[in-house]
Amino acid sequence: MHHTVAISDIHLCELEPTAGLWMRYRQAPYSPDGEIAAMLDALRGEVLQGAGGARRPDARGSGAGRDELTLVLNGDIFDLDAPRVIENESVVHDLPRDAAHAVPAMEAILRDHPVFVAALGRVVADGHTVVFVAGNHDIQLTLPEVREVVKRRVVDAALDELAARDSAAPAGAAGALREALAARVVFRAWFHRTRDGVIVEHGNQYDSYCSYRYPMAPFGKNPGEIQPTMGSLVSRLLVSRMGYFNPHVDSSYMLTGFGYLAHWARYYLLSGRSLVLAFAVGALRTMVELVRRREPWRRALRRADRIAAARETGAPLDAVARHARLFARPAEDCLGRVARELWLDRLGLVLLGVLATLVCLWWMPAGLAPAALLAPTLLVAYECTVPKPPLDAVWQGVNRAARRVARAHGAKAVVFGHTHNPEGSWEGGVFFGNTGSWSAAFEDIECTRPVFEARPLVWLRSEDGAADDAPLDGGLVMWKDARFQPWRADARPPVPGKAETTAKRPRPAALRPQATAALRS
Repeated sequence: MHHTVAISDIHLCELEPTAGLWMRYRQAPYSPDGEIAAMLDALRGEVLQGAGGARRPDARGSGAGRDELTLVLNGDIFDLDAPRVIENESVVHDLPRDAAHAVPAMEAILRDHPVFVAALGRVVADGHTVVFVAGNHDIQLTLPEVREVVKRRVVDAALDELAARDSAAPAGAAGALREALAARVVFRAWFHRTRDGVIVEHGNQYDSYCSYRYPMAPFGKNPGEIQPTMGSLVSRLLVSRMGYFNPHVDSSYMLTGFGYLAHWARYYLLSGRSLVLAFAVGALRTMVELVRRREPWRRALRRADRIAAARETGAPLDAVARHARLFARPAEDCLGRVARELWLDRLGLVLLGVLATLVCLWWMPAGLAPAALLAPTLLVAYECTVPKPPLDAVWQGVNRAARRVARAHGAKAVVFGHTHNPEGSWEGGVFFGNTGSWSAAFEDIECTRPVFEARPLVWLRSEDGAADDAPLDGGLVMWKDARFQPWRADARPPVPGKAETTAKRPRPAALRPQATAALRS
């Protein structure tokens, strides 16, 4: 039997070296490493039991007759938009998204999370496969140099595990063993396609704030430098500068006016940090960078991107082309929408109203009252005539795209991440799932109340040698109380063709992704 297990949105970053409330969610005691490692060890045990409980051959053995596991780390496993730690201090940055800066950042992240790396090493040492799919916060996984760093660390961990299991391993076979292990650490820039018809993709390509024109080669004007998205710029220039909020929890930001005032008085008043200045400067810099780095699409690059995706995944080129046509336009093509999200449009209206008021007073000194009403009147009229799209509209668009992706590939299952909202449903014999989030999400700044009672993963199974039209089993599973639990009746529906939502709940505010969390109210 073949098992495909997907998790996403862990957002591992360099650990915050201080012990105060500033960026507490990034401090070591609140990292999800241990929980993930425990889950992966339990998963290995479950897969072993599926093989009848026999002793599992490791990566050096043939593995004949055993169950196989493909662990798909479905994007935003790492967060390279988070602050760097330099000389024991977190430093907010907008460093170029190239190999020269991404390699040391990735090395630092892996060094800070040895428990996670060791757990992946044990999966590979068992002879299983680990697939890294790039997300919008770890898009640098498309760079060969970054892939090499990650692969080397995971393979080293697998070798350490094998050495601990069998200290008498032949030394002469070290090179061949390393090569065999390295072949089981796989990377995908856009999506992963399994041999049993499962498409696993992060999902950011259907979110204008986080999409790339060419996901296989997401470069801008400078060769080798990745084009920034609005989501990446907001994370670096705005959200990261407001360390008394948790970027993984929307409700941390979505406060009332009095709520913001109370938050400022409690955390910022005596801290020497400015909340208003951080937002204003971050919003303006985000807009400036988007305008400065705008790069129109090119037909030749688009075709080359699709060909590269077909080669990397083994998917037919025509299916890849249909898939690519579903992408959302990058935010740099919709600057009015960006201004709306960053509140720059309303700031502009206020300034325009103030200017008009001053002009009116200059020409008509007696018209003070009408002039004073001009700015708020403009603002109210604008808000009524140009409503802001609700946040859920973006995530609903991502969900709709999953259905179209399934049709493009004739897939048996489509699994996304990105939205941080775990979902699972069988519709007409096809599974649609979302891997939710394993990030350090807490309801309070002190990190005493975790948002997640359980952690989600998608677990799909297929029989070896089954026909192409053979159905899959499984669905959305929750890791809770050190064991796997189906979320509701998460099994393939008995009547193909009848849609059955098996694990879908109303989206809590705290489960929405952080790219635009700070921008909504």
